[in-house]
Amino acid sequence: MPVDKQGRQDRASISLKIIVIGGSMAGLATAYALKRAGHEVRVIEKSDGKSKSIGHLQSPPNMTKILYRWGLQPLLDRAAHKCLSMVFRKGGDGDLVGAINFDKDFIHDLLADFLLIQDQYLKDVLFELATDEGVHISLSTSVTNLVTDPDTASVTLSNGETLSADFIVVADGYDSAFRALVTGVDDEDNKIPERKHGAATFILPVSLVSQDEELKPLMNPSNWLIWIGAGFVLHCSFTNGGRDLATTITYDHDGVVRPEDEIWADHPMEYYGLDRFKFEPRVQKLLRLTQRATGRYFVSRTQPEELVCENSKIVLVGDAAHPLLPGGNHHAALIFEDAETLGCLFSRIRDPAQISHFLTAYEEIRQPRDAWSLEYDNGFHAMMKLPDGPEQDQRNTVLGESMVHGDWDHMDETIFRSVWGNELAMYAHDATEQVDDWWTQWGSLIMKNRGAKQHHQPSPAPEASSLIPGLHRVSFHHP
Repeated sequence: MPVDKQGRQDRASISLKIIVIGGSMAGLATAYALKRAGHEVRVIEKSDGKSKSIGHLQSPPNMTKILYRWGLQPLLDRAAHKCLSMVFRKGGDGDLVGAINFDKDFIHDLLADFLLIQDQYLKDVLFELATDEGVHISLSTSVTNLVTDPDTASVTLSNGETLSADFIVVADGYDSAFRALVTGVDDEDNKIPERKHGAATFILPVSLVSQDEELKPLMNPSNWLIWIGAGFVLHCSFTNGGRDLATTITYDHDGVVRPEDEIWADHPMEYYGLDRFKFEPRVQKLLRLTQRATGRYFVSRTQPEELVCENSKIVLVGDAAHPLLPGGNHHAALIFEDAETLGCLFSRIRDPAQISHFLTAYEEIRQPRDAWSLEYDNGFHAMMKLPDGPEQDQRNTVLGESMVHGDWDHMDETIFRSVWGNELAMYAHDATEQVDDWWTQWGSLIMKNRGAKQHHQPSPAPEASSLIPGLHRVSFHHP
């Protein structure tokens, strides 16, 4: 694969054997980061490797920085779509709430672009990147048993093969089968049954959408279109070189969620029950242009308090570590932050006895970030989906005031930061620098001491506030 390898990191002085359970985005990214750090990595994926989502994902600056460091900028310059503006509209009547422009000064300050990338394209890139680096990927293979002891970890595969490793990375997703081995919490006890959600995504040719005179003015490839309404958020972005329009809707669900509903699959639009929502006429037209969408239902989950098991043989990454709902700005970004953190840490290891220290470092760096991000993301989704009434009206007013001019020179900074300060803090996060800072503080101690893992308390995070109704229910502490 033609990538820019000028920014390659250092490689560890020893090579560990690492098994990654799960070969989707999180598993592939983590496998690549660890192989890039000099380790022997085997990925076990139960599916055929094809993405179950046909839509797009957001790569905010904190994620884009990592992709660029991995040498992917030349590919992304050709295939990804740069988001230059977020345009918010009321879901019920289509009135403009406001817009945020990602101009060159904004991007310069955050050191990377806000990209919109087709889900399957990025996964294909990661698959090729990992295999080119030397990662061994086994598709259509399940893990039937996982055993750990103080000295080693092993998995038994559906084909009867048994593999051993120095440690195991669990990257098997939102409904992880192995998360409980780390947290000690049963899968059902991890759910929040009163908070259920649906998600659906579909793609339409821009040439088809543009045939409608009402929809045609919306077809500006520079804009990321977002409708916020009572119980739903719907957003559209351009993919495939601006030739396709990818649409995703996430919404509150008050019905029964069966086990078969918690799997990404293709369904007719009637399956999602969207006719109960009040959509403005243009959104209704978009929904009528498609007969089917890929989606699933979710029951919210709690944030794991531990990311590493007691004997330091299993570590959680991706949705197994931070069960965010799809469709938000930070779902994919946290996956790549996890991968970069593990890769940067384990590029420094010199002795297998240090594994527990490095996994403890990963947990102490990532768990506060994951927990805050999940709380923030849930609060932000709830705010965007407020029911009709005074709180929603106040939200729209404050959002509009924070974006009233659409440019940075005339923005009311106090209002803007009260609304978007936490979002910008998420964008400004640098996973690589976080590891460097941690290593500066604790690295010499790790190099001197071996044996039982030691915990080092991260610095407390500053508190932020918000003027938006709905978000006042969440106490934000950004790590």
